Amino acid sequence: MSYLRKEERLIIYLLVPFYLVGTLSHIVDATLPLMLVLTPYSILLTSVIGFFFDIREKNMPLLSWASVTFLVTLFLEIVGVATSLIFGAYTYGDTLGLKLLGVPLLIGINWTIIILGIADVVRQKVTNHVLASLLTASLTVLFDYVMEPVAIAFDYWNWTAGPIPLQNYIAWFVIAFLFSYLYFRNSLQSASKVPTIIVVIQFIFFLSLRIFAI
Repeated sequence: MSYLRKEERLIIYLLVPFYLVGTLSHIVDATLPLMLVLTPYSILLTSVIGFFFDIREKNMPLLSWASVTFLVTLFLEIVGVATSLIFGAYTYGDTLGLKLLGVPLLIGINWTIIILGIADVVRQKVTNHVLASLLTASLTVLFDYVMEPVAIAFDYWNWTAGPIPLQNYIAWFVIAFLFSYLYFRNSLQSASKVPTIIVVIQFIFFLSLRIFAI
């Protein structure tokens, strides 16, 4: 971790035990109800940390991209819940907190951080915008694939027709591709590696719960 700044290393030292305790507390039946209550607050806290450095550095191009990504993904989720045309037929449970027209406000924020965190890594490895966007979209879908059973088990959302539809993964691939392409096309970059750190930690969190809790 020598390539990380002191502040970034500090965030790792804070988030790793935070998510480790959260993982263990989701596995233990006695503490699971408390974890579900705290879920929206932990997502909000993580989101604030994720964008803190960009806000502090007044990274307006990146923050503008993030705002548009948040608003559009939230809009698509609202349309998706209302019509079942985008992702498939699904409804959100109560775990993710405050909703707008049936969609938790936090869902758009978290998806924005996931796309940003993945894109920030891909940007360092792939220079072609289309290829970088395809890779970012593929990794975003992989994240969703790992998370889906956990989200269903803990009442983040539920698919009304039963199994998770392929339509959901196709939709997220297209959405992630479009917004990551905007990110690469405009040569954007986060002011820190924190969004990527968050994505890695959350991926391990959901993978661990998928293996040990459901």
